[in-house]
Amino acid sequence: MLTKSRIIVLHTIKHSDSGMVVQCYSDVKGRSACYFFAGGKHSKSAMMFPLSMLDVVLFSRHQEGNTMPVIKEAAPVCQLPNLKTDIRKGAISIFMCELLLKTLKESSPDPSLFVFLSNSIMLLEAVDEGVENFHLHFAVNLCKVLGYMPEDNYSGPSFPPNPTVGQAGGSNPDSRTHFNFTTGKFTHDYSEAFCFQPEESLLLHQIMSTPLAALREITCSGQMRNRFLTRIIDYLSFHTSLRIELKSLAVLRELFS
Repeated sequence: MLTKSRIIVLHTIKHSDSGMVVQCYSDVKGRSACYFFAGGKHSKSAMMFPLSMLDVVLFSRHQEGNTMPVIKEAAPVCQLPNLKTDIRKGAISIFMCELLLKTLKESSPDPSLFVFLSNSIMLLEAVDEGVENFHLHFAVNLCKVLGYMPEDNYSGPSFPPNPTVGQAGGSNPDSRTHFNFTTGKFTHDYSEAFCFQPEESLLLHQIMSTPLAALREITCSGQMRNRFLTRIIDYLSFHTSLRIELKSLAVLRELFS
């Protein structure tokens, strides 16, 4: 049986000299895997890079049960040169793929998720300024598509901060706004185990209220960026009941510190 599909490549595993297993997200099958014969004189394996979008024709034999479908034809939906040549965008692509592999289970297709991923890929290819914040924006908005979007009820501190915080007569640091990831809301009640620090909470609010076109307007240190990304992954881990550990984080820390 032949099926036309559009896929987003998340990971490839070399199977032999002539083939590879492609982990992907499909518009008709959701998270899935298929087999691609990559060998031959005119190999097309170069199109199977992280986040590449392909129109494919899949061949499957239903009588053989769970046999992996084979890609019979494949053609790029669009060219994505920046994802292949810009080291920053390439690293973000790998992070996005790894995060999706960790959070998306094999399931029925989700049209809204596929549109979100397709749009995110095109925006990453096109963005010029604020690239260092793109992966933060993607991770936060992935929470939204998966049904775990924080409520942006950010209100700032309950009273102006005092430079003598922690000293006699100074402001109580717990009066500042914290994001509680068990409730998905901002609060002035601090719980060390389940709350972002105030600076991380403010950055979350800024990301949720800033469109991708204005990513350059979000300013933060590399250290804060790294801390925030770790906390967002903690948030996703909590709500998906998964232990999300990403090897790509080390590369992002080096590039955007």
